Amino acid sequence: METMPSDRKQPKKRSIMLKWSFANMLFCFLVFTTFVTISYQTSVLYFLDGEKNGLISVVDSVAKKLEMSSDKLTPDNIYKYLDYQEPTVLDNLYDEDGHVIKSAESVGIPGVGWRSFQVYDVSGQMIFTTQSASLPLANKKSTAPVIVTIDDQSGYITTRQIKSKKTGQVIGYLQSFNNLGFYYNIRNKLLFILIALEIVAMFLANFIGYFVSNHFLKPLSKLHAAMKKVTHSPSSEFEKVDIHSGDEIEELADVFNKMMYKTHDYIEGQERFVSDVSHELRTPLAVLDGHVNLLLRWGKDDPEQLKESLEASRQEIQKMSSMIQDMLDITRLKQSDEFKTEETVVVDSVTDLIHNMEMIHQSCHFDFEVKLVDPQAKAQIYQNHYIQALTILIDNAIKYSGEGESFVKVILSEDDKHIITSVADRGMGICEEDQAHVFERFFRADKARNREIGGTGLGLSIIANIAHMYHGSVSVKSELGKGSVFTLVIPKAELK
Repeated sequence: METMPSDRKQPKKRSIMLKWSFANMLFCFLVFTTFVTISYQTSVLYFLDGEKNGLISVVDSVAKKLEMSSDKLTPDNIYKYLDYQEPTVLDNLYDEDGHVIKSAESVGIPGVGWRSFQVYDVSGQMIFTTQSASLPLANKKSTAPVIVTIDDQSGYITTRQIKSKKTGQVIGYLQSFNNLGFYYNIRNKLLFILIALEIVAMFLANFIGYFVSNHFLKPLSKLHAAMKKVTHSPSSEFEKVDIHSGDEIEELADVFNKMMYKTHDYIEGQERFVSDVSHELRTPLAVLDGHVNLLLRWGKDDPEQLKESLEASRQEIQKMSSMIQDMLDITRLKQSDEFKTEETVVVDSVTDLIHNMEMIHQSCHFDFEVKLVDPQAKAQIYQNHYIQALTILIDNAIKYSGEGESFVKVILSEDDKHIITSVADRGMGICEEDQAHVFERFFRADKARNREIGGTGLGLSIIANIAHMYHGSVSVKSELGKGSVFTLVIPKAELK
């Protein structure tokens, strides 16, 4: 068995804003981290590649100068091939074994600041260096730059085997060490800056994103509040949700408003139906109760009283049945949208209806006049609803025609957008004061006269609901003692 939700306190649900903020923060973190990683790795590779290419270029340049010698390289002739004019320009250094090593700190070789160059003779003994530090020859073969760590300093090291271009003999070796300490310092600073920018950008993006999302989700929050209010009090008066965001949320709000209007019409119709039934059935039920009590006391023994009571009870039952059916018709009309696209050929429908009425009401004279350009003109209305409305108008015209022969005239005309159906009679007419109320439920103009004629007072209300359902109208013009003209206006069917 289905049960209603409990009123006990429900666990607090996370706000969509919090969910979005968390998702946005995670997304921003992934995006910025990816950006920082790519930027960092690209910068590192670009810088290292630049250092390597620069080192190779300088080493190749120095090697070409040394290869111009036809003699083996020695401390005495090295100055000639390093663009020094005099041997005295070079400083003298000595290794542990007392070998002379020529040295220059700031002239002759490019990039001395972070690159060291050493020249070795054919035996591998250092004969020239650009720095006071002494690095042993790493390899007697030409090698590509590789990163090594020497005395806690990391950098590229490369060697060249020097061959004389004149003799083709090996005359010495060239070795260069490119200190990357500056690069590592820049790399660490770059990493710190990128991480700091990532943190700032992430918080800035979330800060801006929060306010932007709050702006865009505000209509959704408004719609949520309206739904929540309806949930707590379904029968309360509905307030339209006005959202003008120009997107799907606005469309959702429009759908919600239409749904709630229909729901409230349904609820209101049910409440009015119950109220009307309980109010209008009170009198016939009281009459039935009176006659039944009369029969129970003594009337059942009196044939005439028994017949009178049964006849009166039958009439009251018929009235109640007719009244309930009319009220159900009104309720169904308000809740039904499935027939709004139907079309009806009005001339054929009126012709058939008048033919049937002539057979039922032989004492009534009917006149049918068509003022349509196209005899096959169609109205945008379900045929049964159109005939139902016209039947009520013709029945009323006959009922209220007064004594003697009845006269009913039906006129079909049109304007640019509507089919106009008029039903005229020469009956009692309706006073001007009552004309404003004739389409209200249970309203009856002449109460005394209507009791004789019969009816529920719901017929014209049904017509009004039919006209409203199809975006049309119904009106009345009447004069006491001269008759009435009821006019039903229905839109024309759309051309296809």
